[in-house]
Amino acid sequence: MNLSHWFQLDDIPINAIYGYYSPGLVFLSYIVAVLASYVALDLVGSLRTEHRKRARYFWLVGGAFAMGAGIWSMHFIGMLAYVMSMPMKFELTWTVASLLAAVLASALALFILQKENYSLAHLIFGGVIIGLAIATMHYMGMEGMKTHVNIHYLPGLFILSIIIAVTAAEAALWLSLRTNQGTSRRQFYTKLVSALIMGIAICGMHYTGMEAAVFTPLMTYPMSQSHLEIISTYYMPFFIAGTTILILILALITSTYKKIISNEKAFLKAMLNNLEDGIIACNAVGKITVVNDVLHRKISANIVGKYVQDLPKYFNFYSSNNELITDEKIPLKRVLKGEKIQGIPFLIKFKNDLVNDVIIDGQEIFNASGKVIGALTVIHDVTELKKTEKLKKEFVSIVSHELRTPLTSIRGSLGLLISGTMGSFPEKATKLLEIANNNCERLLLLINDILDIEKIEAGKMEFRLVEKDLQNLVNEAIESNKMYAEKYDVKIKCTELAESFKVNVDPDRLIQVLNNLISNACKFSTKGNDVVISIEKLDKMVRVSVYNYGSEIPLEFRPRIFQKFSQADSSDTRGKSGSGLGLNISRAIIEKLEGRINFTSSPENTRFYFDLPLIESTPRGLSLNKESIRPQNNQRLLICEDDEDQANYLQALLESASYETDIAHSVKEAKMLLELNQYHAILMDLVLPDQDGVSFIRELRTDQNTKDIPIIVLSVIAETGRSLLNGDAISVVDWLDKPIDSNALLDSIRRIKNLGMNKPNILHIEDNVEQQHIISTLLNKNANVTTASNLRQAKDMLQHKRYDLVILDLLLPDGNGMEILPWLAKYQFPVLVFSNFELSKDYAKYVSQALVKSKSSNEVLLKTITNLL
Repeated sequence: MNLSHWFQLDDIPINAIYGYYSPGLVFLSYIVAVLASYVALDLVGSLRTEHRKRARYFWLVGGAFAMGAGIWSMHFIGMLAYVMSMPMKFELTWTVASLLAAVLASALALFILQKENYSLAHLIFGGVIIGLAIATMHYMGMEGMKTHVNIHYLPGLFILSIIIAVTAAEAALWLSLRTNQGTSRRQFYTKLVSALIMGIAICGMHYTGMEAAVFTPLMTYPMSQSHLEIISTYYMPFFIAGTTILILILALITSTYKKIISNEKAFLKAMLNNLEDGIIACNAVGKITVVNDVLHRKISANIVGKYVQDLPKYFNFYSSNNELITDEKIPLKRVLKGEKIQGIPFLIKFKNDLVNDVIIDGQEIFNASGKVIGALTVIHDVTELKKTEKLKKEFVSIVSHELRTPLTSIRGSLGLLISGTMGSFPEKATKLLEIANNNCERLLLLINDILDIEKIEAGKMEFRLVEKDLQNLVNEAIESNKMYAEKYDVKIKCTELAESFKVNVDPDRLIQVLNNLISNACKFSTKGNDVVISIEKLDKMVRVSVYNYGSEIPLEFRPRIFQKFSQADSSDTRGKSGSGLGLNISRAIIEKLEGRINFTSSPENTRFYFDLPLIESTPRGLSLNKESIRPQNNQRLLICEDDEDQANYLQALLESASYETDIAHSVKEAKMLLELNQYHAILMDLVLPDQDGVSFIRELRTDQNTKDIPIIVLSVIAETGRSLLNGDAISVVDWLDKPIDSNALLDSIRRIKNLGMNKPNILHIEDNVEQQHIISTLLNKNANVTTASNLRQAKDMLQHKRYDLVILDLLLPDGNGMEILPWLAKYQFPVLVFSNFELSKDYAKYVSQALVKSKSSNEVLLKTITNLL
């Protein structure tokens, strides 16, 4: 190879042509170089964030053209900046070839930089190749100038220009990897500084190469160049600069816009992937477009691009009762058809045997014009939540049972001691027993309230709705709270009604609400005041209001009065006892009964009220169903009443119901009649002229001939008498206040067992020895109690003996007591469930009555047993 053809190996010839640089074009070339460098750095960031193969190809080709055009333009403007004494023109072929070389060099750079991982050797090798390609582009462009002159290169400067080109390429590669890190603001300033430095390097390479060139005139010009296509140079710098800058700006705008979209997509993707819920979406034709990481990890396959009908290949939906959901009922397909899904529970079984409990929400996706463009479903994984709820339920159940079982036994034992069944105690001992009993009651109430809250939150509180007279329920609540009111020195009054109101309620739950409102009113009333209860009709609703005349409810407390654990006095040393759960439970119950509860408060009084849907109203008066209470045989009753008018009224009432009666106006007369006749029951006033009724009842119970006669107390001091007898509910069938409710009286009489019959036989199925002893002690005077400790033993006993009543606990060592209920139904005798667990609706039809141990006192239990017998 003849190097003298390229290089100036001898001294510079005398006819060498010298020129000068136009400062304006030199500066323009630098501006183009900086802009090209900035666009190149920005395009690298866009290319590296593009993961779609086809889109990456377009970015590579478009970016290579924009970058190549920018680099080439800088070099070409730089050549035009060198002004010689003759007009310069460029050969088209070499000029286009140099442009292609610039594009190829740019493509090579972008191809190297698109990879996420690279080595140092990889980076160095790429820089050398790109630098050589840029140098080649420069010297190919110089070849285009040989239409007028001969060009030879000084070897030293020629090599230096190539070294600068390689160094600039290496710097460009390194900077491009660093300028797309950090915040957007940091990236902008880093790219700008890097572009300024790269512009200097590129111009340095170009002008070093220009300095290496030795121009000499062609001896044959212009004859030998007539066949060449040449480009005029007059407007060329400005045309090239303008066109290049336009291309670079368009490339920069495209890259910036793409980056904005990419950032938004990255943010949306990160947001979806950071959700704990699974997200799956499809377009309008059912093609899956979005699956977030949570769901993708469970599927263990890429289903983007698949169709909705392909989903069963990866996972299946099952109903909550484990029935397979058909393809047409797949949630996403249902949503795509226009159905809105909200909070529907499913089971998802993936092909890797993973099973999740889920709740699914879904709806169509609309664009800005309201057109449906797809569908979306959100899959809430509630597997752990359900496990936690199950554990919580089991924990509450176990703890409540372990707490309530001993507390129930303690309360039952204390009740027996206080009632005097086990004999009398000194006054101080009785006081201590009452303190222990009261605190035991408080603990049981707290446990019951907590369990009720758990049931409400879990939606498991069961209601057995029946039609009831509201006044009767209110009277029952008043009766059960009278002694509580006396503790606070207040009286409970209820306004008289001209008509009765029928409501469809669960009686036990409504009594629970009334007890809470009445006890609160008693507790917060000032001494000597009344708690007033009113019932009024409001269109199709009936309102029960409970007034107390105590202090006003503080304003700051009112917004949270129905919240859990809320009390107006919430200090550690509360002035009033209570858990703060009652009103929260009351609101849940009333709302479940389709009613509403609220309150008003002023300095004069505080009123809590609730409204319930009204069924019907009828005139209130004496309404006796004589057929239902007519005795099968004539039964004689003894009326012990000193008031002649009251005695005659009772006699007329009872004889109208086909009972025979005798009247005693004093204890002396009553004793004489008892010696002469046998009576079905005694109706007794406690205020008698020659002896008080309480002491007379005690006498009757110590006499062998009268100890078993049922007694119904009818008195204005019925509650006082009950208190004096220490709650000895075995002695008295019922306690009725005057004025007498005739229906209540006849109902009490109807429940009394015939005197001539033997003691009833009761089977008590209970594994707790303490409870067995308490029930046996309560009933031993009035019934024969046999105990079975498990289901197997109970079945064996039932097959060999007839019982009048079965008392059943639900939690037994060899199974759930509910399992025996359908089997007991064939014997057709009453069954009383007496357990720490409430009976489910499915088994309620098999029992006569169900009592929760922790909510039922000895008196309630005995009264229920009496009714069932």
